[in-house]
Amino acid sequence: MLRLTLTQMRRSTGRLLAAGLAIMLGTAFIAATLLGTAVIRDTTYDAVTADIADADVVVPAGADLITPEQLDEVRALPGVAVADGHLAIFGSLVAGGRQDWSSVETVGSPGLSGATLLDGALPTAPGEAAINAASAERLEVGLGDTVDISADVYLPAPAGAEESTPVTEGELTVVGLLQDPSPLVGTGSAVLVTEAQRDTWVAETDRDLAFDEVLVRAADGTTPEALAADVADVLPETTVYTGESFAQQRLQELTGQAYVLTAVILAFGALAMFVAAIVITNTFQVLVAQRTHTLALLRAVGATKRQVRRSVLTEALILGVVAGVAGLLLGTSLAQGALWVLGTQDLPFAIPGSVSITAAAVIVPVVTGALVTVLAALSPARAATVVSPLAALRPPQPPDPRGASRLRVVASILLIVAGGVMVAVAPSLAASDIGEETALLAGLALGILGGFVSFAGVMLGMVFVVPSVVRVLGSVTRRLGGGTPARIATANAVRNPRRTAATATALVIGVTLVALMSTGAVSARASLDAMLRSEFPVDLVVTSSAWDPETGRTASLTDAQRDTVERTDNVAETLEISEAVVTLSTAEGEVETSVALVDRAAAEEVMRDASTLEGLESDTLLVGSTWAKFAGVTDGQDVTLGDAELSVVVGGGGDWAYAPAGLREAIDPEASVTELWVRLSGTEHSATITAVSDRLTEAQSATSVDDPDAMYNTPYVDGPAAQREVFEQVINTLLAIVVGLLAVAVVIALIGVANTLSLSVIERRRESALLRAMGLTRGQLRRMLAVEGVFLALAGVLIGAVLGLLYGWAGTAVLLGPSGELALAVPWAYLGAIVVVALLAGLAASVLPARSAVRTPPVAALAAE
Repeated sequence: MLRLTLTQMRRSTGRLLAAGLAIMLGTAFIAATLLGTAVIRDTTYDAVTADIADADVVVPAGADLITPEQLDEVRALPGVAVADGHLAIFGSLVAGGRQDWSSVETVGSPGLSGATLLDGALPTAPGEAAINAASAERLEVGLGDTVDISADVYLPAPAGAEESTPVTEGELTVVGLLQDPSPLVGTGSAVLVTEAQRDTWVAETDRDLAFDEVLVRAADGTTPEALAADVADVLPETTVYTGESFAQQRLQELTGQAYVLTAVILAFGALAMFVAAIVITNTFQVLVAQRTHTLALLRAVGATKRQVRRSVLTEALILGVVAGVAGLLLGTSLAQGALWVLGTQDLPFAIPGSVSITAAAVIVPVVTGALVTVLAALSPARAATVVSPLAALRPPQPPDPRGASRLRVVASILLIVAGGVMVAVAPSLAASDIGEETALLAGLALGILGGFVSFAGVMLGMVFVVPSVVRVLGSVTRRLGGGTPARIATANAVRNPRRTAATATALVIGVTLVALMSTGAVSARASLDAMLRSEFPVDLVVTSSAWDPETGRTASLTDAQRDTVERTDNVAETLEISEAVVTLSTAEGEVETSVALVDRAAAEEVMRDASTLEGLESDTLLVGSTWAKFAGVTDGQDVTLGDAELSVVVGGGGDWAYAPAGLREAIDPEASVTELWVRLSGTEHSATITAVSDRLTEAQSATSVDDPDAMYNTPYVDGPAAQREVFEQVINTLLAIVVGLLAVAVVIALIGVANTLSLSVIERRRESALLRAMGLTRGQLRRMLAVEGVFLALAGVLIGAVLGLLYGWAGTAVLLGPSGELALAVPWAYLGAIVVVALLAGLAASVLPARSAVRTPPVAALAAE
């Protein structure tokens, strides 16, 4: 039977090609994901071990820091070669009016320093320093130049003293340039000084030297495990790690989310394999149907049902293994190609030159490919065993034209209705008053459940939905002049409803998810735009970040800061907004809060949409719904704000509150100007906002030369244009990633369309020959197959697009509805692109089958096989 199976596979190579290609793409996706995860792990491991260098033992401090005396005890252990203590110091570097921030480390003992010297030398005396190359570039300094440093020394205060962070200042000469640390571990810039310089800084404070980490290197002949045990005896209040275990722990902390991302990407891989399984099942069902005569002959000469079933499953196993290996090779090539491309980029961290081939990356794709193929072939294999030996004496039978049973129709309708009701109720549940987080989770859970139930109903009813859609498309095409080829193509497409439905189902799954994500993305973008218009009715808001210790509130913006904003190009109008910090009194109690004092007439000259201020009168307090919920007030409620009696008016959604500026003396005479509302001219708002931010930062940086703390007081710059740009970047990036991942499943589904057409051509050889003999031209035959392919693709795309649109709207309503700003949108661009791709794919899918059909002479095709 094995020899017969291999012979049948050789004869059916063309028919198995599409199924093998589907498996290859799915397994390549999985292999590339696993190899990419290994690259991330290796790269991150190199990064997290850089700052502990070749340390055999790492001791982070516990509740108390490690004293110099304890460090000496560690150094005295017989198995210790060298041991260093590290103290957390964070410094502000200033040179020529430019500023940078760096962590400060000491030059470690041999094998315990993770710094890589690029140029110059390491410091050997107090007053010398080596700094990162990027930091030197930002400060515009080189070897031999000096920088001023203001260093925060993180040591606990003496007993009884108030806890604070002492600051020491000095001047350092740059003697060396260091390689920049990897941003993967967030170490930022670093400055290396001598231990003597560190001790000098500590001596200038009222603190005692202590260490927050100790690194130890073992002497020859001492294992890290044995040394860790000895160190633990000396430092019983700490957790002692070997260098490897410490690195693994940090690696787990940093790559935990990477593994979650891997799991998410593999879920898309699983979707691709599921779609491939549908293609495989279709292929083997047709192969079994076409081999009915052969299978019957085998049964007639003594082959058992078990042997027949084993033959089909062996064929599936061989196909799965071969396609899985091909997918592994393709995935490895893609991963290696990605590394080569990344290697040409100027990345801030090193990446390996080649992929690391792990056992999982080899075994999982191949086993998955084989397993999915065998499972997909189970149903066709079972169908092969029911072939009667008498079938060998009967002429070939046409394919089973049966569609949906009554029970399937009823079950499909019930599932769709039940799921639809749950999806419809979910937004209301998410916005209910059972607790904000609880309501959202409950609404989301109900919506997801309803989505699965209704989608299951649609999948169950595909066997009668798809043929109906195809008939409608055929009717429209005939009215548009499709002629005989369109009529025959429609009849052929619905001849086998189960196969047609299965082919379209694979496409529906992928298109539904693409349409769902794109609908959710554009709806979220529209909703966020509405929210931003409500939260920020002006183009730009500049907010003070400084603190006034005398008043205990946010300090006012300075005249220089306001002038800086007003002198920026494209700034048309500005309005100063004061912040009142007051007690809000109601009949139920008091709430400490803050409100913005707004002159409505002046604000309308600055605001893009003055309707936000509708309801702000001389005796009203206009608030957003979120602020109202926080303060516990309702629309129309009378409140006391300072000495002013006001009536609450709840406007749109958002966390804001506006009171009339004319009541400043009654509300809060000490209200400070903490915001500047800005109206911009032109259309390049994002560029103007960036310019305002840069100019404020530059002005504050110049001030920080005399006052280092001034750099922390740079005003915040915010506005709808800036936030909209950030939101759009995030949404577009996520959408591009998700659509890219889903594209694999869609491509496999389109391969399924080509596969179905190819199998149909083989199945209808005699019929096509008869049509040719009756006068159907080669061009008409090609057009007939092209129309059939387009019908199959369009049916799947249209059903998927409608489902994705509805599910996307429902998901947006659940997630964003409770915020009060919900705007549902249609992703016309994405839906249009999907339809165009379907049309082109349907046409492309018909090329090879049509070529095969027109090349076969009618006489040869009419001859009995």
